[in-house]
This record gives sequence, C-alpha cells and structure tokens, in this order.
Amino acid sequence: MEQWTGPVQPLLRLLCHVLTSGRLAARDDGTSRGETASEVLVARALAEDSDSPDFCHAYGLSALAARTFLLALRVAPAAVRSFWEQLPRRRDRDLVEKLVARSFSPVLFLAEAAAASTQLEAHADRLTDIEASVTRRAPQLVLQLAREELRAELCVLLPPAFPLRLATAEPPEKMPGIPKPRIRNWMLQARQVLAGQKPMVVGRVMLMWARSFAVAFDGVEDCPICYNVVHLTTQTIPRKACPTCKHKFHNECLYHWFKTSAKTTCPLCTQPF
Repeated sequence: MEQWTGPVQPLLRLLCHVLTSGRLAARDDGTSRGETASEVLVARALAEDSDSPDFCHAYGLSALAARTFLLALRVAPAAVRSFWEQLPRRRDRDLVEKLVARSFSPVLFLAEAAAASTQLEAHADRLTDIEASVTRRAPQLVLQLAREELRAELCVLLPPAFPLRLATAEPPEKMPGIPKPRIRNWMLQARQVLAGQKPMVVGRVMLMWARSFAVAFDGVEDCPICYNVVHLTTQTIPRKACPTCKHKFHNECLYHWFKTSAKTTCPLCTQPF
C-alpha cells in the first residue's frame, strides 16, 4: 500500500477532477484547473476499444482519464479507496462515490465475474469431484458448488460503489455435511480476503471456498446403510469407522442398525464394532 501513497494521490485527484466535469477540485487548496468530461464521454470511453488507433483522437483527455482511473480501480483498489476516504470535503467524497457507482462499478462487476470464472477453471484439477461455477445475480456474484447430490452456494455482494465500498460475503443458508464451526472459519477467512488490498478479491474468495469444499469431501464415500454422503436429517457425513473393514457410517444410521438388528456388528463385514 505504501508504494501507492504520496505521488499517486494528486494523480487520482486530477483524474476525478477531469471525470466529474471539474466539480471536484483538482488540488487540495480548492482550485480547479484542466479539462472536463461529461458522464456520457466517460461511458463512451470505457466502452471504446482502447487498442483502436482512433481511441485517443475521439475522446482525448476524457478517454485517457477514464481508462487510467479504471485501471487504478482494478489493480490498486485499496489505494483508490484510501484516496476517497481521505478527501477532506463530504461533497467531494459523495461526488467520487456517485461517479464510481454510475460509470465504473458495472464494468468492474463484469470483470470480477470473469476473473472468478477464470480462476476456477485454472484450478479445476485441484477441485476433485467438484463442479464449480459463477453466476451473476446483480448485485451479487454467486459461487455454485456441486458434488453428486450435494449443492452449496456462496453469495458475494458487490455494493453500488464497489470497490470504494467493500464487497461482503453472505453466510450460505445451508452447507450440507460441513460443521457450523468450520463454516464460521471459512466466513472469517472470506471477510479478511475481501477487506484486503489485493485486486480481484471475489475470485480469490470463491477459489478458497471451492478448495475448502473439495478438501472437506475428499475421500468421503456414501454411507453403506443409507447410501448417501450427507445424512438427510442431521446434514452430517459418515464419520464412524468400522475397526475391521474401515468403512464409515453415519452415527445415526449405525445407531438405527444396532437397534433394529439387535446386534452390534458391522453391517458389511459382520465383525463386532
């Protein structure tokens, strides 16, 4: 973060001055200098192909300011957030927040979704037996996880002025087979990543959750009694292992087996438990 403080702050102020049509003071003393840009020009500049030879000629300083500010939001979101929080006037903070929410956050929302999908695809070989995908439900990005009959989701909410406002992870309604203390730990890790200084944080969080989900079920087989990985009532996975054949059963299934059979032997190898 230190390498982005100091000289970068005046640059960000100047960019915002240009992009807000001069309504944000270009310098801390409140004076305004330089060209201005309308919101229409900002939107056009962001939609334009920056590799086009006519790019700069068409929009001039407006296009360069929009592209540069977008780049700063993508690669150094914490630095831009710090600049915004340190603006001395409430009016200026509101102005920058509205600018980001209206013109830049929609672009960044799509960029975060694409980056998250790319990260999951790049690490697919480490997500054993897990299907992971990212869907857009504005203003949320949703990680969908599947393993056979198991389904789970993680929703990440991107606020209107993202990344000036931090993204937040919403606790899943249910996570079959995962103990609640472990889910709480995952949520704590997700919040730490989302509050960090690195770019493309949504993809990092979703990859972390997908890996954790895969590891949690790595090597887990169906309960030989109910033929399910997750118990329908308790939402737990098989943990009680036979000391002889090593097959694992749901505690509830095993208890029911002992009760109905009037025996305390393994349903598979018939050896004493």
